[in-house]
Amino acid sequence: MGDYVRAWRSGRVVCLAVSRTVSEGLLTVLDELECALTGQRKGPFWRRPRPLPDRRLFPDAYFDREASEEFRARHGDLMRRRVLDAVRRTLLLVGHAHEAGDEPVVVPVSEDAVPDVFCAFAHAQAPYLSRPRWNARVDWPTVPLLRGGRELTWLVTCQTALAEAALTEPEESEDVQVSTA
Repeated sequence: MGDYVRAWRSGRVVCLAVSRTVSEGLLTVLDELECALTGQRKGPFWRRPRPLPDRRLFPDAYFDREASEEFRARHGDLMRRRVLDAVRRTLLLVGHAHEAGDEPVVVPVSEDAVPDVFCAFAHAQAPYLSRPRWNARVDWPTVPLLRGGRELTWLVTCQTALAEAALTEPEESEDVQVSTA
């Protein structure tokens, strides 16, 4: 069975079903993002994470670059904490679903948790792009050939499927399937 992502709405819950390979990849990516945000490594053999500066995580708030840097200086800590909290909550959701041992791994995401998961998947793209994600010029046909291309593809695919399923009305819910090879 190949890598895949499928999402659908079931009442007030969005179900994100992924292959075990994708769930393992998401757990690794989110774990590495948590380490990059905290500056800590998890285990004795893990290398120190590369720091992610605020300018890579958060877009300019103003057209003026200096004003944007001042904004990040004032609000960067709070924004980083919010992203870190979202990443940790998403790690718990994906981790619990992965530990169940099912194939596919079905991650139930309540409506209230959708913004957290969306935020975590969006910010987890930052280490895989040479520029901040809102300025990145991505040649999608060649992405799998890049370092981290597979992980970037999983993140974008999961984020897209989650958004499409979350935006459907509960009564008109149909399966939304997005597959990657």
